[in-house]
Amino acid sequence: MRVSAFLIFFAVMCAVAGCGTPGAPLPPSTNIPKPVDDLNAMRKGDTDTLTWTAPEETTDGALLKRSGKMTVFRALLNIENSNGTSAPDKLAEISLKPALKDQQQQITYKDAVTQVLQSNVDNDFAVYTVEAANNSGKSAGPSNRVAVPLVLTPATPASVQAQVVPEGISISWNQSWPPQRATHLNPQYAYRIMRLQEGAKQPVTVAQVNAGNEAMRVIDQRIEWEKTYEYWVVPVTAWQSPKGQKGEVEGADSPHTKVAAHDIFPPAAPTGLQAVFSNTGQQSFIDITWNPSTEPDLAGYHVYRHTENAPPVKINQDLVKAPAFRDSAVQPGTKYFYSVSAVDLRGNESAKSQETSESVPQP
Repeated sequence: MRVSAFLIFFAVMCAVAGCGTPGAPLPPSTNIPKPVDDLNAMRKGDTDTLTWTAPEETTDGALLKRSGKMTVFRALLNIENSNGTSAPDKLAEISLKPALKDQQQQITYKDAVTQVLQSNVDNDFAVYTVEAANNSGKSAGPSNRVAVPLVLTPATPASVQAQVVPEGISISWNQSWPPQRATHLNPQYAYRIMRLQEGAKQPVTVAQVNAGNEAMRVIDQRIEWEKTYEYWVVPVTAWQSPKGQKGEVEGADSPHTKVAAHDIFPPAAPTGLQAVFSNTGQQSFIDITWNPSTEPDLAGYHVYRHTENAPPVKINQDLVKAPAFRDSAVQPGTKYFYSVSAVDLRGNESAKSQETSESVPQP
């Protein structure tokens, strides 16, 4: 009875724990990498930049343990050609390293398309694929396809000038004729003006203007005075296919130029100055009024006075905030000449206004 009980117990434990005859062995991994599925492409100037993630797993789900290779292909597409793309050209072979757990390999490849853009063949897109293979050359097929438009971009300005003007920063550069190339993509050529404030992380777009064949000038009025800025110009081509697909391509950046936005520009001189004598009891005074300044950075005004054959003297102690001033330090029988200047927030003072005069009568 004890032996029977032990055999029953052993049989139950084997059924639960799985002991007994081992199953059929698993076949070895073929080590064929999965296809790339996140290929991306971006063009800047005459260079297409491809990025993708190297495969980490094989087609049978195992971790990629052996080295292989990734081959980059480029074909050319004429959208009016019913035969589709041309036969792909092999551009490069890149080593595919064994996968490291939880460490993805990000791959970047740059393709110069200058010769393609300069050719007389009216291809419209460069079409890229990447094919990952094991060390025996076996592959599970190409990656997703990405297409990059083959439109030309305007010539990059050789230099950019930035100058401080009363309205802000003036940016200027020389342009040339827009490029000419046979294409089925309708191109529109422009220049994008970029600005980066000192200490900032991201640039901003100041303006975008159509390309021409004349010198171009743009004034950036959205600056802060006493800040330092960096400017450059980017050629841009917007394109649209006959079927409505559209996008844009940026050319190479122009050289950068730096400028300090130091305000040395005074406000306009006040206008409409008038002086009127008045008295109240024993107190005599002259009231001076003028048209208010419309300068956005106006801080106030200075009032100047002089008598016959004497130089003007400022008679206000603090900046006058309103376009009016009362001069009570007057003497009977004296003729006074008045002028006013405007002062901005940075202390720049305008020229004096045209003079006006008023006399204090004898009692």
